[in-house]
Amino acid sequence: MKIGSDSSIYGLFSPKPRTAPSITDEGISFTRSPAPQTPTTQSDQEAVSDFHARMAKQSMDWADTNKDGRVTKAEFMDGQARLAQMNDRPNDTEANERRWATLDPHDSGSVGEGELREGYEKILPVSIGHLDAGYAQRLSLKRS
Repeated sequence: MKIGSDSSIYGLFSPKPRTAPSITDEGISFTRSPAPQTPTTQSDQEAVSDFHARMAKQSMDWADTNKDGRVTKAEFMDGQARLAQMNDRPNDTEANERRWATLDPHDSGSVGEGELREGYEKILPVSIGHLDAGYAQRLSLKRS
């Protein structure tokens, strides 16, 4: 067998070491990526407040059919009826009337997003990790 410079085994017998091509020889460049940012943490109160704000925005988007920035009682009741139909549940108009009374305590006939938020804070009194003790008790009484 003849060993020449074109042979892969030649490197074993060659007196000078071969060097691998460098990154610059190959024309490869690297860009440094920015350090990953950790998400900001929220306090428990901020997280609950954010929850109520999202609930109010979702209700506003769902129920405000004429997109005037206010939800009327008729729009709210229609939205609740659509939700019941989508979930294959009966439309409980009495419960919806009670919710509306909580959302519109001054009986002005319509509510904005801020008023929806205040109402949802009363309807859904949550804290981090669990329901409020009074709300959980009301739920257990409804089931029995």
